[in-house]
Amino acid sequence: MSNLFDEFNAISEKEWKNKVQVELKGLEYNETLVWGTNDQINVKPLYTKKDVNYSEIQPLPRKNSDWKIISNYTENDKQDYTFLYGYEIKYNQLKENNNIPNYLDLFINLDETNSIDGLEELKNLKYLNLDIFGFYAQNGLWQTETKDEAFDLVKKAITNPNFEKAIAIQGEVYQNTGATHVQQLAITLAHAVEYLEKFGPEIADKMYFRFAVGSNYFFEIAKLRAFRFLWKLILDLYNVESEAVVYTTNSLRNKSKLDRYNNVIRTSVEANAAILGGSDIINIQSYDSLYETTDFGLELAAKQQLLLQKESNLDQFTDPVAGSFYIESLTNQMADNALELFKTIQNAGGFIKALENETIQDFIYTSAKKEQKEFDTNEINLVGVNKFKNPDEKLEIVKKEKVVKPALFVPIVPSRLAEKIEKNS
Repeated sequence: MSNLFDEFNAISEKEWKNKVQVELKGLEYNETLVWGTNDQINVKPLYTKKDVNYSEIQPLPRKNSDWKIISNYTENDKQDYTFLYGYEIKYNQLKENNNIPNYLDLFINLDETNSIDGLEELKNLKYLNLDIFGFYAQNGLWQTETKDEAFDLVKKAITNPNFEKAIAIQGEVYQNTGATHVQQLAITLAHAVEYLEKFGPEIADKMYFRFAVGSNYFFEIAKLRAFRFLWKLILDLYNVESEAVVYTTNSLRNKSKLDRYNNVIRTSVEANAAILGGSDIINIQSYDSLYETTDFGLELAAKQQLLLQKESNLDQFTDPVAGSFYIESLTNQMADNALELFKTIQNAGGFIKALENETIQDFIYTSAKKEQKEFDTNEINLVGVNKFKNPDEKLEIVKKEKVVKPALFVPIVPSRLAEKIEKNS
């Protein structure tokens, strides 16, 4: 039986471009159809097999096709957990509640005491959201009174057999502050390597990675895929075999209190990107998370994933975007650019030194300022905020008390694009 496509003549990329150039009627092809990004990646209107070197393509270094659906614990006895794999939960909530089924995974956030004791009797699989370097980056201060005490806290956590993973590399903060995708990758890698250098390569098995994904669908997919390849490359240099565990949540950078139901659509797109990017664990925040989160909002957020899993069957494929000319090309470019920036940070002395001399902050805040300007001038659109805004919607302005800490350097503080418009609504 002949192949149907054999009956059609193949069209080369050159022929396609020539035809498009005629249709453009004198407009420049590159200026009209090729658009640049803040990641220094030019996106073309057409990708072919020439854009991908298939001899260098490797399967995504990930074993499972399924992912864990996580939600935030609310302390409501009626909270539906029947379709969940686990909860993100505060340490003091665990201490006060013994009714959580022992088959649910627990992602534990510490309180001010920084205690990790008293959880031995829980049979749940436990992940500790401890990141002393992440805390240092976000606050300009160590998590404990001294640096040595912070290091001792890490040593205590990684030697505690009660935790499946004890160190969370909090890479989501870089997305939420306005870093580009390439910067997020490079800084997160430098962040993680600081642990390998300070505590030994064997700590790799006790670490997991937290990312945030935004609305730039294909770039977010490529970001997560590129990370896995880069982390494997780094571990190979340390002669360590360890599979990256990726925990993904949605970005806060593009969320708004205005027309809040649009956040449902945004988080659905982000959940899809997180899945196709190969996340192991996904916790999508509720559409009303900028207010007082409701049980309904959390259930809706979790069931967005459930629909993608059980109705769209996205849990049946380990790497469904593999082989895509566009995504493979984007993944490779993003990985190459991130690797170069990672080397720049390492040559500057590594993650901690680059924080203390504010090299990392310069990267992030320069990008964030550019992105904010693009949003303010409507080059970036948020539906219901600066595009198709509801003129009758008014927000109650709640003033927050500004807490000033004696930071050692400019900390990395998340911000949202919509904040200025919200204040004027």
